[in-house]
Amino acid sequence: MNFEYPLILWLLLCLPLLALKLFYPRKKSANKSASYGFSHLGLVTNLPNSFRQKFLWLVPFLYLLALAAAIVALAQPFAKQRIFSEQAEGIAISMVVDISTSMDFDMNIDGQRQARMEVAKKALKQFVLGDNKKLAGRSNDLISVITFARYPDTLVPLTSAHKALVAMTDEITTTTRPNEDSTAFGDATALAAAQLSHYEQSLGLEENSIKSKIIILLTDGENNSGQYDPLMAAAMAKKWGIKVYTISLGDDESDVVSTNSGSKLNIDHNMTGTDWVLQAMAESTGGTFQRAHDYQSLHSVYQAIDELETSNLQKVLVEKRQPAFHLPTLAALLALILATLLNATWLRRV
Repeated sequence: MNFEYPLILWLLLCLPLLALKLFYPRKKSANKSASYGFSHLGLVTNLPNSFRQKFLWLVPFLYLLALAAAIVALAQPFAKQRIFSEQAEGIAISMVVDISTSMDFDMNIDGQRQARMEVAKKALKQFVLGDNKKLAGRSNDLISVITFARYPDTLVPLTSAHKALVAMTDEITTTTRPNEDSTAFGDATALAAAQLSHYEQSLGLEENSIKSKIIILLTDGENNSGQYDPLMAAAMAKKWGIKVYTISLGDDESDVVSTNSGSKLNIDHNMTGTDWVLQAMAESTGGTFQRAHDYQSLHSVYQAIDELETSNLQKVLVEKRQPAFHLPTLAALLALILATLLNATWLRRV
């Protein structure tokens, strides 16, 4: 048991002196003492104490007990409990997804041909929720989804409700308006960077209270519209401490050859101008650039990002204080009430 004001407990040393005064009072002087006449003292000297006389000590004892409990209550006792817990330090992630009509082109997924949009949605879902194999899911992270064609739109703001996020992501379709069928991943990256940068401010948190912020940009086309140049958007992200990971979806235009040592080497014959831009965006912010041509390669890209951007576990000491002054206070009240009742009735002194 701990006390907020332990010095008050020194008052308990006064109780023995008070006990002496209560149990051994001074004898009254002869002129004030009451007297009774007996014909012979032998008649009373051998009389036993009555049942009531045997408990006359109880009243002063209860007063002392009430005073002692009150002193303890004034010292503010409390119980202290220390708990060590692990807290995850999550990451803020903005998933930026291309929804231009070129995302309707087919690509391979488990031996079948499906639209790139469907492949992208499945890979995104497993990155967020996990696949019970190589991807554990991002349960500790705040995640948002931004879609873009000619204009970027925030589909889901930063949230930890990942199942709801995935449900909304499942409804994504490519743009159906001809005048919006362009690709502006520069604007989309700038929007994602601004949202991540100002997230703490919008919640009244301290700047950089979220230790890691990243953008995962997935596109299959060249930036041909919008106000922000992709490298300008990447510079904004870098200024705000945000990493940009870029993924280029496209057909497999590389060859795998064997070296003299027997290892496999992937030779890419067609790094497009857009790929060089995406690579420059990623490298300038500390992220990485990857190409993907089917579901397996896209899954591998998300797996690599998942391994690079891990949440930190911190061991935190939580100290709980449980006030306990109510217990001695209750004891003092009960003792005082009982002593007062006894002193006014059965144990009343004549």
